Amino acid sequence: MNLIIAHIGLAFVLFFLLNWIGHHSIHTGYIRMSILAKADEAPAFNFLYRAFSPLAYITVVSAVFYQLNQNWLIQNIYLVVVYYFIFRLAFNLITGRGLLLNWFTQIAYMLVSIPMSYYVYNKLILHKEFLFPTADELGSAVWLAIIAYIYHTFNSVKFSNERTRIRKANYLDNRYKKYKNAYGRMIESIAGTKQLEALIYAVLITEAFNRPKAYRLIENLLFHFGFAKTLGVMQVTTEKYINDRESVQVGATKIVNDYEKAQLKIKKEAEEEAVEGEHVNFWLIRRETIKQYNHDNDYIQEVDDLYDEILDKYYPS
Repeated sequence: MNLIIAHIGLAFVLFFLLNWIGHHSIHTGYIRMSILAKADEAPAFNFLYRAFSPLAYITVVSAVFYQLNQNWLIQNIYLVVVYYFIFRLAFNLITGRGLLLNWFTQIAYMLVSIPMSYYVYNKLILHKEFLFPTADELGSAVWLAIIAYIYHTFNSVKFSNERTRIRKANYLDNRYKKYKNAYGRMIESIAGTKQLEALIYAVLITEAFNRPKAYRLIENLLFHFGFAKTLGVMQVTTEKYINDRESVQVGATKIVNDYEKAQLKIKKEAEEEAVEGEHVNFWLIRRETIKQYNHDNDYIQEVDDLYDEILDKYYPS
């Protein structure tokens, strides 16, 4: 039992570690899960990263355990990879992101990673010699160079993102209809215009994606102990406990108020700069409004792009 608990713990560490590394590897082509359709600019990197990183993890961890004389933890350590994929899929399903998953690639990751993990465990990890490569093994560097060349060539191939676009569109349609059925009348009465409606839905869908129901349940518990200040599906700051519907009311009202303030601010700046004959810059007003909700530049861009999609799809007139 202790071994199983230890391996599950290692799987949790692997999950959070790979997410953290991936988040900081965007410049290399790592593609994060997002509401919006984005082309995979580095298919080889993303596939190898997700399929082979667990192998590297259990290999390094095993070497550490050997050095610490904790050999009992190495027994069946390939199961860490199995637990990792179970946890990864469960996490995405529980947080409502199942519609965004490319199930073909998810299965491909498992079909490559799990058998390879068992092979590495059986042929290498169980034999301590894998820690100290021989001269013959160092000669395999030539093959590594060839593999690197193949990797670079494959990584330059760009695949069609049509399936990704369809998945994202289905997810957006599902979320929009869900929230419109739940909060549509309230949002419409608060917004006053279709543009502000679309902006409220863009923020609502983004916030719900970033803080799914499972997270919010934990947040509700932490709020009663003073460890959380934002609540509800729209993640509004509050001093008293509120539910999802109340958070939408507060969040939508904030967006409308911030939009009006942004209009005055942009208009004043235009007057100070003596800009003549120029229409009101709604793009700047919108981004200033989003900025008041969350200052992060990636967040602002994500919400603004989502706003355009919602406006085109659900408010074409």
